[in-house]
Amino acid sequence: MHVHSLCILTGRKHLKSVFMKHIVLLISFMTFTFNISLAQDDNQRITDEKSGKEILIGTVTRAGLEEIGDWFATEYQQYQPDTNDIALLKNFQSDYPFIFIVLGTWCGDSHEQVPRFFRILDQLEYLTDRIFMVALDRDKKAKDFCIGDYDIKLVPTFIVTHQGEETGRIIETPSETLERDLLNIFRGNSPAPR
Repeated sequence: MHVHSLCILTGRKHLKSVFMKHIVLLISFMTFTFNISLAQDDNQRITDEKSGKEILIGTVTRAGLEEIGDWFATEYQQYQPDTNDIALLKNFQSDYPFIFIVLGTWCGDSHEQVPRFFRILDQLEYLTDRIFMVALDRDKKAKDFCIGDYDIKLVPTFIVTHQGEETGRIIETPSETLERDLLNIFRGNSPAPR
């Protein structure tokens, strides 16, 4: 092989290597940018017209709830779930369903029930990727998130789904306790909706 041919082959390999590095860098940047834009959509704040206070709207995270006021931490710490119900709920751990929580950060019942629900989920070591939350304004709107298909009349509403089908919901306040209502849903005995 001639020196000239070797230089061309080496040059092509170098160009290919540089090209691949640029492609990987571009894909990494695009992924990073996409993730940032998604994160920026969570925990959006608006001013509640009635109270004049900031509330969350649209998709929210637990961190967003913890930051919006001290009510989350206070209620979370005070609530003590029934240990027998928690033990029974853990029997479903291998197949925990998805839970969709619709709440209002302006709402007293949400201030009480959502932190309690998270206390239960933490004791169950519930996977966070199985929880999805949306915060509504007082008009039951969630900004860019369409809530109409879920028939939400009161908040909070905890919707439990298994294999894409709703298996039960807890609306506003539990029939018994959150952990007992959740256990009944897991067992297929959904509490009567209000």
